[in-house]
Amino acid sequence: MKNAYVVYCSPAGSTGHVAQVIADELKNQSVTVTMLDLGANGDSAPLLRQLAAAKETDCLFVGSPVYSNMAVPPVMAFIDALPAAAGCKAVPFVTWGGACSGIALWQMGKALADKGYPLAGAAKVLGVHSLMWPSSDPVGKGHPDADDDRLVADLIGRVAGNGDTSLALSALDYQPESVSAEVKKKLDQPWATIPKTVDVDKCTACEACVSVCPVGAVSLDPTPVFGQACFGCFNCVRECPEDAIVSGKPLDKLDAMIRGRVTTLNETPPTQIFV
Repeated sequence: MKNAYVVYCSPAGSTGHVAQVIADELKNQSVTVTMLDLGANGDSAPLLRQLAAAKETDCLFVGSPVYSNMAVPPVMAFIDALPAAAGCKAVPFVTWGGACSGIALWQMGKALADKGYPLAGAAKVLGVHSLMWPSSDPVGKGHPDADDDRLVADLIGRVAGNGDTSLALSALDYQPESVSAEVKKKLDQPWATIPKTVDVDKCTACEACVSVCPVGAVSLDPTPVFGQACFGCFNCVRECPEDAIVSGKPLDKLDAMIRGRVTTLNETPPTQIFV
């Protein structure tokens, strides 16, 4: 591998952590690395131009958190904007909060393959669940950890060191048929989010919510208004210093629902690499 491109969206930080592990390990393999954080309102145009000239010796790594069992819209929009590949390989990776990793890897892998980027590998990595920050014992607590990082580094070593590595898309369709089929029905539907309201008596128009939104979906008029680009990361709810932004589903009920899914689905292993 000569050049690598690491592109990711990471509202809560876990996917960004994995992206950095990937970049560091690639640099250890003497690979030239270009990184792009889609969640920082980063301009993808220069990187897309670079990818138009990518070679078979290059590789694109694309990372997303799993929300509602799928990859988040900014990541899928980036893949949709990719130029047709001339042999450049791809490695999708996701972080998930321990309830269900859904079909995100398959979804990303299929979109990449359809663009002409053959799959060289993939990874799902456990992270602390992004909606459980009020809890002292959230699902995925302490993850990604050192063992997760070692598995990711192992994946990079195998992908970077073996030019013939290839991965069948079917390997990423690992959910039980009942789960996979139900989620795939939602792929062509509008993205759904948990509604939010604003307590205008508490809101001070401090703009904290505006600054932490990864897709610029929050504006003040004069209190927060949530645009169509919102994909429900809840950064605005978590970071509001006045607790003025309120989830349409109480956080304690979300907590109970998440823990119930963990018990019911019992997805294992929590972190896994595919090569």
